[in-house]
Amino acid sequence: MEPMSGARIWSLAWAAVLVTPAGCASEAAVPHVSAQAGGVRVERGDPPAGAERLGPLSVSDGYGCGFGGERGTLEGATARLRAAAARRGADFVQVTSVTKPYSGHDCYHQAFTLTGMSYRLTPPALPSEVPASASSVAPPPAAFAVAAPSEPCAPRCSPGYACHVGVCEPECDPACPAGDICRADRVRVPAKTN
Repeated sequence: MEPMSGARIWSLAWAAVLVTPAGCASEAAVPHVSAQAGGVRVERGDPPAGAERLGPLSVSDGYGCGFGGERGTLEGATARLRAAAARRGADFVQVTSVTKPYSGHDCYHQAFTLTGMSYRLTPPALPSEVPASASSVAPPPAAFAVAAPSEPCAPRCSPGYACHVGVCEPECDPACPAGDICRADRVRVPAKTN
């Protein structure tokens, strides 16, 4: 067996350095999905006719860059998108953008990000629709539960976005008047009427 040259040793060392970051990041655990969030449909196609548009959503699973952080997954990002939609009262999300973990100029970005538009397919129940017999019954103890504290957004929201219950949502400046919507790129446009 012949000895390795110095150039060969250096090339093997660099190969080990370049391959190592991909194996060091752990994979983010898929978050638990509540029964309500589990009922949210997440699709690429258009929502059914008559769906009420509630607004854009953007969530990320995983975080970090290079050696640090956790690698996000489609399953984790989908679970987070369902939970964010359920908190908003939506039961359908049309996915408009998917950003998988990728190698950038500065590092390997670990986040798996889904962006979409949330919709309500079924109208919320109105108080007048409650049967008369139910109005005289005391609500169950769960109705008095204290709301969970708001979740921080990870990673931090981009400029023009604000963290609302763990979801980065666009903020328009100035706020959109009736008949307009704010797109995910923070541009105000006329709302579509079907």
